[in-house]
Amino acid sequence: MRPSILANDPSPAIETARRPSAAALRLLAIALAAAATLAAIAAAVAPWLFSPAALMDAVADQLQGSSGLYVAARGKTSFSLLPRPSIAVEGVAFADRNGALIIEAGELRGDVDVLPLLTGRLKVAAVKLVRPHARIDCDKTPDGARGAAARAAAAKPATLEAAAADNVRFGTVSIVDGDARVAYRGRSFILERINANFEWRRIGEAAALSGAFDFNGERLEALLWVARPGALLRGEESVVTSRLDGETFQFEAQGVGQLGANARFAGRVAAAAASARRALALFGVAAPLPGPFSDMQFSAQAALAPGEAHFTGARIFVDGNEFGGDLDFRKEDGRPTLTAELKSEFLSLRPFLSDAPPLVDSDGRWSEQPFALPDLSGADMDLRLAVGHARLGRMKINDAAITATLRDGVVAFSIDQAQAYRGAFKFRASVAPERDGLVLRANAQTTAVEAGPLLWDAYGKPLLAGALNATLVLDGAGDRMSALVQSLNGRASLAFVDGEISGVDLEKALQGMEKRPLSSAVDIRSGRSIVDAASAAIKFENGVAKISDGSVRGPGFSVAFSGSAPLAERALAIKAIAREADNAGKISDSAPSIAFEVAGRWDELALKFDTQAFIRRSDAAAPLLPRANPSP
Repeated sequence: MRPSILANDPSPAIETARRPSAAALRLLAIALAAAATLAAIAAAVAPWLFSPAALMDAVADQLQGSSGLYVAARGKTSFSLLPRPSIAVEGVAFADRNGALIIEAGELRGDVDVLPLLTGRLKVAAVKLVRPHARIDCDKTPDGARGAAARAAAAKPATLEAAAADNVRFGTVSIVDGDARVAYRGRSFILERINANFEWRRIGEAAALSGAFDFNGERLEALLWVARPGALLRGEESVVTSRLDGETFQFEAQGVGQLGANARFAGRVAAAAASARRALALFGVAAPLPGPFSDMQFSAQAALAPGEAHFTGARIFVDGNEFGGDLDFRKEDGRPTLTAELKSEFLSLRPFLSDAPPLVDSDGRWSEQPFALPDLSGADMDLRLAVGHARLGRMKINDAAITATLRDGVVAFSIDQAQAYRGAFKFRASVAPERDGLVLRANAQTTAVEAGPLLWDAYGKPLLAGALNATLVLDGAGDRMSALVQSLNGRASLAFVDGEISGVDLEKALQGMEKRPLSSAVDIRSGRSIVDAASAAIKFENGVAKISDGSVRGPGFSVAFSGSAPLAERALAIKAIAREADNAGKISDSAPSIAFEVAGRWDELALKFDTQAFIRRSDAAAPLLPRANPSP
């Protein structure tokens, strides 16, 4: 029999079936490589898998080399390969030798880079601190090993050493449910429920810190971004962005910063607060602000340095008012000083007086409420304000130059110049605290001010019209308004020209006194009296205004008057005699006269005439008067 061809000469198909495919070879190669890699990793990580002490030593060396802090663990240490290489350390602590920074965390978790594992190195790329408790004493100088940041800071700029320091890998740090106690200049600040992420993968690359924390009962969100942190640590310039947001306030800054001997910041800053008082109180600052300072917004170009801050092109919105200008803060010998030059097109003064003590009680008497003066001795201020239009209630002034100063607890406020009611107005007052209250000094001056519109806006009663020239100088002391008023001393002078007095016609009444005296009694209470000139001198003594040398001159009459005004009773008592006069103001001996009084409380003044004098001049009515009893 002939042998089979299949037995000695196999076909190509059968031969192909016996050979392994290319795909199978690739799978085999991958499996072998993976096995080799796993074997290499297993061999590399074996010391950390089976020796917690070795693992902790490796972790501590890396963290100490990066941060410069001493690291210790009090609990269990573990290493895991799946789902990715990671470590876990319970009860870990960080500290420097001086105790300036101490961090105790319930747990530390870290992600490990794979590639360094192949060479037997442990490289923690990201660290998470769970429930850390930090104590930071800013008044102590940190003293520990030189970390990566410290080495970068010590390198000279633009050197190979600096470039090498900037190339060091750092990583990311996350904080979960932490808290911190910060001590600064004898004060303590507590941050709670801290959740933050600090990403700084390489010393020379951008670093970002973002997170949120509770501070004095308010949740705040924070952001800090530094473009060149390594350069910043060496005292070079770097772009810096920061933001702090809360319910009470928002703050942000963007510009160029610098650390070291020439520490400074130059850039744009902006802030907003629903209440500036509440925002400052959040940081323990009890600023004695005049008024509510609500709905505040601030933006400016800032130049900041230790002990000083300069803000140019500032825009300020507060209490419905808008200001623009420059502000400077300085701190010399520990004493802060604010200097500002601002402008405002329209200014409402009412909000700034909203916290002022009441002048009058509900019963119309001077307030008995004691003054509650804030302590203003801790700072100085010099504010200059140019105002286009200013208003207090219905009263208004224009083109005003206003100055407010604070020196050693003494407040001075002045309107150095202003246009008011077609005239000029100046005012200055100072308030100095004393043991039992305050000391007030004030002076004012008006030049050609229209009295009619002024009185209408001030009291709603335009009794007078004309150009008013007046001066006033007052001083007093007291612990409440009623006591202050009773202590007032000073002087005043009034000069009034080209005006009129409403509700009384002296010229007509005097002209008819001889022929129709009873009609004159009616005529005098109607119409108005033209006034060519009027003047008076006033002296204040212990709360009583004594009026002397009072005179009023108009067509056909001349009036002389005097009296007093007890300020404590808010009352006025003036006695006057009006006499008929010629055009030159001369009075003849036989000229008819009318005696009258202006008396009552300030808001209820009454004009009283001697009605019997009119009757006695009437031949028909005089006999009706009762006869005086003859003397015995």
